[in-house]
Amino acid sequence: MYAAPRRTSWTGTVLLLVLALPCGSSTPTGPSSITPLPLPGNEVLTGQVIDRTTSVPLPGATVVFSQHHPSPYATTDYAGRYSLPGLPGPGGGAFVWASAEGYEDDLHDYRATSQDFRLYPIERIPAGGSTMVTVRPDDSLCWNDIWEPGYGSDYVCRIVRIVPTDGDMTVEALPAGGGYRPPLVVAVRAGNRVLVERLGNPVSVPLTGGTEIVAFVAMVSGSPTTQSFTLTTSMSPR
Repeated sequence: MYAAPRRTSWTGTVLLLVLALPCGSSTPTGPSSITPLPLPGNEVLTGQVIDRTTSVPLPGATVVFSQHHPSPYATTDYAGRYSLPGLPGPGGGAFVWASAEGYEDDLHDYRATSQDFRLYPIERIPAGGSTMVTVRPDDSLCWNDIWEPGYGSDYVCRIVRIVPTDGDMTVEALPAGGGYRPPLVVAVRAGNRVLVERLGNPVSVPLTGGTEIVAFVAMVSGSPTTQSFTLTTSMSPR
């Protein structure tokens, strides 16, 4: 599901997550809830997966470790808890993520053997609509400088999906109270193919019915406070 990204595309990490599974799917390929392959380690990754907005545990969610093929994974129990044994020690550029039906994936660096995941319900707005987006310092990782150290900061993201229509759409993210505009990525895809990808704020993209539009509002990881933005979309006919 995951491949190490290079800094050729802002959306590399997140798009791999989004494109790897069909929308709303939480089942990676594999023979069972825990892949029965010998792994080079004795560590056990444990934690809980919850709904970010309600804090309700998510049973049946999937937690995946990135460094082996097929990727080992575990499924959460009735309390949203999981246990994934046989892993190497934390670090080494590995990632872990959680997914569940109807939720956006939550991606973390593998830096500890106890990690909780907080998943946002998938949010869709109509083209021409708007929504308030709050980005938290511990939201899903969307970019890092592991593969090219010194390039820049890690970023966390919030994802909003936009229902497509025919025409040209402009998307912008306006900070609550004014001030600095955050990085904004808009990607248009059809199935597992990315048709258009734009970085900026605002961003303009051509749309057709039958495609899917994903917008990412990013914030530097470890920022001291949450940040809220109004994500607005406007349409103009071709």
